[in-house]
Amino acid sequence: MVLCVGLGDYLTGPAIFTLLYLGPIGFGTWFVGLRAGLSLSVLSTLISFATDLDYRGGGIHLKLSPVVEGWNLFVQLGVFLALAILLDAFRSRLSLEAQLARTDPLTQVANRRAFLEAAELELERTRRHGRPLTVAYLDCDDFKGVNDRFGHEGGDALLATVGATLRGATRALDTVARLGGDEFGLLLPETDGPTAETLLGRLRATLDQALDDGGWPATFSMGAVTFLSPAGSVDEMIGLADQLMYEAKRSGKDHARFAVVDSRPPLRAAPAGPG
Repeated sequence: MVLCVGLGDYLTGPAIFTLLYLGPIGFGTWFVGLRAGLSLSVLSTLISFATDLDYRGGGIHLKLSPVVEGWNLFVQLGVFLALAILLDAFRSRLSLEAQLARTDPLTQVANRRAFLEAAELELERTRRHGRPLTVAYLDCDDFKGVNDRFGHEGGDALLATVGATLRGATRALDTVARLGGDEFGLLLPETDGPTAETLLGRLRATLDQALDDGGWPATFSMGAVTFLSPAGSVDEMIGLADQLMYEAKRSGKDHARFAVVDSRPPLRAAPAGPG
């Protein structure tokens, strides 16, 4: 794009195509990054300056003093660089705002909105590839007692520790989210029933150790559902995991409930041939 603008600048003379260099500079900055924008700014300035010198070389009356030429070069480069820097700052700000809108500020894990979006994507991926998906719900038992004993700052510290522990004990492809209050959700793609029980068993042990180290007298109730075939909706997935979590809580807290859902029709045996 810069070369095309430069060609037009060369054919038509200076001051006509100068502002058009801003297009590729802005495009490169937005979609590639600041380094690309700065490089394109320098390249555009050099091309524009070269075409300007070539045009002015055609007649003595068009030539400018070196001081003026240097000033023009400096101003043009400054404008191009300023555009790249400001556009990159604006893009970074938008990216930060988008991230904050999907991140829980206390625990620094995904919030409920991001969890639902990730669940929708994983459900669609399960429908395409037929791979298992596990959804887990965790609820902190006696969290009110922690707030009463340690104050809200202590409760917030507990939740932040839980978020960091969950994130550190799961895989990069898993989704960890705070769904509200003292409830957390997990999405474990490509995880079948036995694997989910093993992983979540280790996760509960890691959580218990983290809470013991922090001196918090709290435990966790968990419900997890493994879908061997796609669920009908995200609400169905979350509802089943939530239901199992409450069953675990009603059974005495500090328990886990697991279920495997497979809505695929059973395979029918082929009819025997004659004889």
